[in-house]
Amino acid sequence: MTVTQIADAIRHARPLPARPVAITFDDGFADNYEALGPVIDRGLLATLYVTTGEIGAPHRLSAPQVAELAAMTSVELGAHAVRHRRLDELAPPEVTAEVRDSKTRLEHIAGRGVQSFAYPHGAYAAGVRRAVAAAGYRSAAAVKNALSHDGDDPLTIARWTVTAGTPAARVAEILEGRRVARAWPHERLRTRAHRAARRGRRSLTRVVRRRP
Repeated sequence: MTVTQIADAIRHARPLPARPVAITFDDGFADNYEALGPVIDRGLLATLYVTTGEIGAPHRLSAPQVAELAAMTSVELGAHAVRHRRLDELAPPEVTAEVRDSKTRLEHIAGRGVQSFAYPHGAYAAGVRRAVAAAGYRSAAAVKNALSHDGDDPLTIARWTVTAGTPAARVAEILEGRRVARAWPHERLRTRAHRAARRGRRSLTRVVRRRP
């Protein structure tokens, strides 16, 4: 399923199969174009999240490639902000611009609506979620490295990260729901603590740089 199809099922707008799976790609790297080929050839669906400020940059998807993928019925095109910054650490006007402008740019390239958003670095907070909802997205993907479920939030859907070093056996375990947590409903305390620590480090760096 696409991420938006799963979000619609969570809202009870469509049936949810027994073992739904969403395949997602983040950032819009050039190799996503080749990686999607085997997925499509197997009759599977995928959601591709593109950082719009990087379209056409070296090692990134070009605008024609993005338009080509957007035209495929097997691919859902989603926004991934403009500059891939941690949105939970930005001022509200910056968050709004990142969320809204990436949607507008993708819709211009694709010639169709963009319904899904992925939080850069998986980072979001209540204000960021509200900005995503206000921009008109029907679904949004977080990370969490946990399993989504029918009680998940359609605008912070949990995902589990697969890297080049992830063993196939571990992927099989995840698909079977073994040794993996279910998504939690709200932001965890340790996530807030990490955000506060990052903000503190940045503030200290600015103070140090201002010293004569």
